[in-house]
Amino acid sequence: MKNPWPLLSFAVISSSVFAQQAQFDGTYKLKMDSEHNGVLSNEVTSEYAFQGFNTHFIATSVEKILSGATSANGTSIRFEISDLVSGQNQYFSGHKGPSGSYQGSWHSNDGTSGDWGLVNNQQQAFTTCKQILDAGASTGDGIYEIVDDNNEPMSVYCDMTSHGGGWTLVGSYPSTAAGGVRRITEYGQLPETNPTNPTKLWLYQGDLSRFSDAKEQVACPVGAYCDNGKTAFADNLTTHELGLVRYSWGYLDRVDHMPELIKIPACRTDYNDASTLKTACVNPAYLQWDDTVYRPTYQVGWQIDLYGTTHCWVARGEYKQTGKGSTRCITNAEPNGSTFALLWMR
Repeated sequence: MKNPWPLLSFAVISSSVFAQQAQFDGTYKLKMDSEHNGVLSNEVTSEYAFQGFNTHFIATSVEKILSGATSANGTSIRFEISDLVSGQNQYFSGHKGPSGSYQGSWHSNDGTSGDWGLVNNQQQAFTTCKQILDAGASTGDGIYEIVDDNNEPMSVYCDMTSHGGGWTLVGSYPSTAAGGVRRITEYGQLPETNPTNPTKLWLYQGDLSRFSDAKEQVACPVGAYCDNGKTAFADNLTTHELGLVRYSWGYLDRVDHMPELIKIPACRTDYNDASTLKTACVNPAYLQWDDTVYRPTYQVGWQIDLYGTTHCWVARGEYKQTGKGSTRCITNAEPNGSTFALLWMR
């Protein structure tokens, strides 16, 4: 029998088809590099305005056209970019990570290839390196963009592989800095992003409630990424305790907030061994010192001689204001401009 309502049937079918499609639109940043090794590095970023659905979307940029599709559930993606000037065609394939961003590899008709990442500008911004790691958006150690307390972008260095990963570099005491810093507000505002040879005297001044763990590395041979340095660890710290760790990077702030060594937050010397916990993050023998108003101003930094009486802390205070860089963690060896220190939180 002939269908008496052909237009209605078509409308129902069309409605069903479109109901199965998910919109794929918005402004995205496409990051690409030219080395196909699974890790984005030295990438170039372009911005595209996407329109369409998961079954077919398009986007344009300067003299380029992008066209592609995702799987029905949006977990995998493929697209092609055609350069209208050079005639180059680039072919992209990849998958969606837990953070909602896509990543994968690309190949071109001219023989070049590399890795890529696609991030929606409207996605919630990350505030720590740990959030990036937990979201599956990490591409290894390197510089990442997070947002500060005012929701403004800030480039920081993330250690995504050491001691559980997800560490944000929040402080650096370079080998060129002379003497001890009095107040933490005297540190620079520009983040250090080179953990192997820092040049900036810098300390993060923002809200610490985004963090819960701390790691301090001192006496780091220049260029060695602290492999031979002395390290203090603590996790599940309160925001107040993290603030005290940060205050220890100014010798007068240390006196104001922790006039006695016993008031310093505890730490351990081995990341995986809770039995290495050190009360007040100092050499146990020092807890019996008869504290005076002068003694706390000798040191800058959270840890003090964890491994013995070796002059091992971030830097000298008012006692040795001309000594450059971090202390060397050698008995009776004052700073001589050869070492640096780093502070990490996550």
